Amino acid sequence: MGKTSLKDIIAVSKEFNSKCNKNIEKLDSNKELEISTDSRDDFDENKLFLAIKGEKFDGNKFALETYNKGCRYFILSDESIKLPDDAFIFYTDDTILFFIKLAREYRRRFDIPIISITGSCGKTTTKELTHLFLSTKYKALKTEGNLNNEIGVPKTIFNLDSSYEISIIEAGMNHKNELFRISNAIEANTVIINNVEPVHIAYLGSIENIAYAKSELFNHTRENANAIINKDTNCVDILKEEAKRNNIKNIIEADIKEIIKKDNNTFEYKGIIFKHNLIGDFNLYNVLSALKAAEIYDVDLQKCADILLTYESQKNRMQIINIKGCNIINDCYNSNPAALKNMVKFLSQRNESKKVAVIGDMLETETENSSYHKDIGKIINELKNINTVIAVGKHSKDIYDIINCEKYYFEEAKNSIEKVKEFLKDDTVILIKASLGMGFAVIIDSIKAEINE
Repeated sequence: MGKTSLKDIIAVSKEFNSKCNKNIEKLDSNKELEISTDSRDDFDENKLFLAIKGEKFDGNKFALETYNKGCRYFILSDESIKLPDDAFIFYTDDTILFFIKLAREYRRRFDIPIISITGSCGKTTTKELTHLFLSTKYKALKTEGNLNNEIGVPKTIFNLDSSYEISIIEAGMNHKNELFRISNAIEANTVIINNVEPVHIAYLGSIENIAYAKSELFNHTRENANAIINKDTNCVDILKEEAKRNNIKNIIEADIKEIIKKDNNTFEYKGIIFKHNLIGDFNLYNVLSALKAAEIYDVDLQKCADILLTYESQKNRMQIINIKGCNIINDCYNSNPAALKNMVKFLSQRNESKKVAVIGDMLETETENSSYHKDIGKIINELKNINTVIAVGKHSKDIYDIINCEKYYFEEAKNSIEKVKEFLKDDTVILIKASLGMGFAVIIDSIKAEINE
């Protein structure tokens, strides 16, 4: 992990008008320090502890513990925390924003393009595909796992070193102003907004507000930046207006009509045939955004076609597992109305004779006047060929109540396991989808155990 310098810490401290318990002018500004936000790490005099205060924990309370391990440099938000005299402490109201600003200073050490990616759904897939394509020409850094929030993005930026030629950073949000803050650190050359759907609408209030929140990533972009926007998404006019407002002149609208579908695993783009293992036509939007990014950075499209077939879905994201002749579609990492609708339609198009949907709550979607879960139930009824639904969770009861097929209801994921196992049979396909907070991994882990029985 890259290191920050005391010079950068002092500069950001002055920007924040933060306090320090020492005369900062006497510090060796050239000293480099590794940053840790985890008190469980090893520490010495060359590592800085940055205390994160969250809903469930307060990193300030672990400052003395890290001091006792050898740490001597601290960024804290609680001025009541006092440490021995040889500790250097910067006190600031917002340690997370301080971290973001330090990442900004570190990012400026590298004159390389950064592509930032956000969207209501599919952003991780788009990030992985963009990295896959760009890696055919460049050494590319990418966001690992789901480190896409105000803490994860700075950590990714501090993974940059002089060997990298380009970087792809995923950025997520569920509240207004998060992407604005994150954009400080990224200073993107290209921004991709995959789509705008009613995800986190319980916090943001309207689809328009979601579009504005996604558009915050257009802030702090580099000169001559690019924007790649899904032409078919909701509120595309808002996205374009916000890009222009942030002086982004090169706005590329990704039009799905540019892709000519040949069959479920083959398409043509600009005269080149692409074969892939992605499931569902909705994934073609993700591929298209990644191809647009590849074109901006002069990547050979034929090389993109050659490598696309090697792409495999990330853990718990649209993975197909065969157990006892039954195909399990494991998509329990997250859920929202657009993604669930897409997956239910994909399930209905499968060739297996028995189709089962195990559906859990879409968290952070329902408001007092919304009906997103009921709408999914209506779609299932319209499709007619989904044989069984196992609904789990308070909101999914709305799906259970409205559907006409064979159905079962459980309050928690763990209670549904034995019922799900009853459908592990030949010529059967089971979709398992819910928001991460529903804990559907216990279902996947339990039925995977069937392989060894």
